Amino acid sequence: MNADAPGCLDDGREAMLMAALPVRRAAFRELLSGQAVPITEVAASAGMSIEAARRAVRDVASVGMVEADETTIIGMDGLTTRQTQHGIVIGGVQLWTWCAYDIIGIAAAMETTATGSTRCGACGRHIDVIIKDGQSKDSGAVGWLPGESCSNVIAEFCPSALLFCSRDHLDEWRAKSGNGEGEALDLQALAERGREEWRQLVA
Repeated sequence: MNADAPGCLDDGREAMLMAALPVRRAAFRELLSGQAVPITEVAASAGMSIEAARRAVRDVASVGMVEADETTIIGMDGLTTRQTQHGIVIGGVQLWTWCAYDIIGIAAAMETTATGSTRCGACGRHIDVIIKDGQSKDSGAVGWLPGESCSNVIAEFCPSALLFCSRDHLDEWRAKSGNGEGEALDLQALAERGREEWRQLVA
């Protein structure tokens, strides 16, 4: 999940994330290897001191957009080396994401070919996601993008940014969960949204 998602983070938090963009870009790029990244390497790649990189990581962590400690980054802007229920294979490397939307958005923004796997948010059925040259292959699945404001992306946005087998399953889930504002989008629309939201990160 990228911080530019509609209605998620407020302007102040988004400005803080923009200030940390060099660190976010460097960490994201290194994570594509499938390995956790030392903050020292991120600092060197971003052209800043280690302490400045650590401050940037702490800022990004404060809004739930990085998984890290004082020495190592394992996840950034939706991409993680930690196993989750949302898998993605890019360039033959197995990685994971924080939510189902991240699978599509990241691959679309990178204009790459990738395969992903997740589960229907209603019935738990396995859903395969295929992205070819940044374009999502239609599978009949539908995604839900939460539209309510949040202060922590991993904790508040990602648990509801899911894929569903069908619109009926999405509607059933919404009725049971009481989920608030948001958008129901097919895979092509999710890919278009993702290209915009991750564009600055992967440029």
